[in-house]
Amino acid sequence: MSNPNPTVWNVVLDAGAATDIVLAADFPVTGRNEGGFADLAPGLNLDCALWQTVAPVRDPGTDALGEAYLEPWLSEVAASGRKVRAVMGYCAGSVFAGVLAEKIAAQQGTAPRVVVFDPELVDVPTVHLQFGRVIGNMTTVLTAEEIEELSGTAERLAAKDDVAPVEFAAGLYAAFRPIGTAALRRAGLDEDYAGELVALVGSFMSYLATAAGLDPRPGWQRATVITSASERSGLNRMRTTPGIAPIEVGDEQRFEVEHRDLLRTPEVTASVAGVLAAQPGAGA
Repeated sequence: MSNPNPTVWNVVLDAGAATDIVLAADFPVTGRNEGGFADLAPGLNLDCALWQTVAPVRDPGTDALGEAYLEPWLSEVAASGRKVRAVMGYCAGSVFAGVLAEKIAAQQGTAPRVVVFDPELVDVPTVHLQFGRVIGNMTTVLTAEEIEELSGTAERLAAKDDVAPVEFAAGLYAAFRPIGTAALRRAGLDEDYAGELVALVGSFMSYLATAAGLDPRPGWQRATVITSASERSGLNRMRTTPGIAPIEVGDEQRFEVEHRDLLRTPEVTASVAGVLAAQPGAGA
């Protein structure tokens, strides 16, 4: 098969049907202020394809998450018959990168390289922060009262004793769905398009909730980690968060750039290009 199902993998770079693949795990949305793998890709000088995850449409309150969430991604890779050379991940996507790399290593018999950018173990604060960013991106359609209501709901849910990320994400989406739908309809969007955008938020909450339940540490143990200067992101945050055991990684490269700029900084791109071009068995 030449290219994957576009509802499962997005082809960022196409190098022909016989080439290896580099996979990238992320949840890119139009208008976000962070760089993405589409920004990183041109400078990598790859002689193979680059596929990026397309998150499945899920409702965190009603749909089963967990390892079954990964199955479409893995099935498309297996059906391609192509070798996965490396797996990359950004932020929470680094969890999926670590887990996919281990599963693909077992599937193809050779371990792909792993490169993760500000990797995050997803917890309630992570989901809370990301939900805040979603709301922040909708200030042109949400009223001040709606923003206050959603922010207040998030604070109350986060303050509950022993709230789990899955429960928290489901609660956030349940609160957001009617308010977000009303706001988008008020802004002039038709019912179907408003529904798609609201469902996208549900899919993002499901993506985070699923990541919270996976263990990427085995994959991260041999990963090259690209760390930004942002204190609240990646290894920087996890090293200062009580209760998180030390994260073992293969190699760490630090850059004096903000988290949002990691995937669009030329020095980072050059470093990652070197990692991907290195011979198997060299380095991490």
